[in-house]
Amino acid sequence: MKLIIDTNLLFSSISKSDGRIAEIILNPNFHLQLTGCYFSYIELFKYKEKLIKASKLQELEFLEVMYQMLKRIHFFNEGLIPKHVIELAYNLVHDIDEKDTIFVAMGMHFKQKLWSGDKALVDGLRKKGYNELILTNELVEMLTEI
Repeated sequence: MKLIIDTNLLFSSISKSDGRIAEIILNPNFHLQLTGCYFSYIELFKYKEKLIKASKLQELEFLEVMYQMLKRIHFFNEGLIPKHVIELAYNLVHDIDEKDTIFVAMGMHFKQKLWSGDKALVDGLRKKGYNELILTNELVEMLTEI
């Protein structure tokens, strides 16, 4: 299954490496192909110190966890998404959370669902008829049925 992964899920997986999100990302039996954007990659390094504190790991342990997570994700240069796709995504999310524009645009561009932990975003987009999204609990249900 191919999914776009948002930054908050990466934060969660790295700061809580024994949690459900990390387990999903790292489990090779789930055959997930995850795509993130360069922005997410940069955000992880920007907030590295906060993530280390949240993880309660030593820096070297934290870096190993981060490495294990990041090597499971393909990072895409969001600058390559056509402008009209970004505009469509923005029109959908601007009144929900415009910071999620790029993730919705990536989903549209790649014709993949966006895996998000942001219930307000998912509910807001679904109310607008955009259903190419999946919450973690929905993904868990799908993966346990496989």
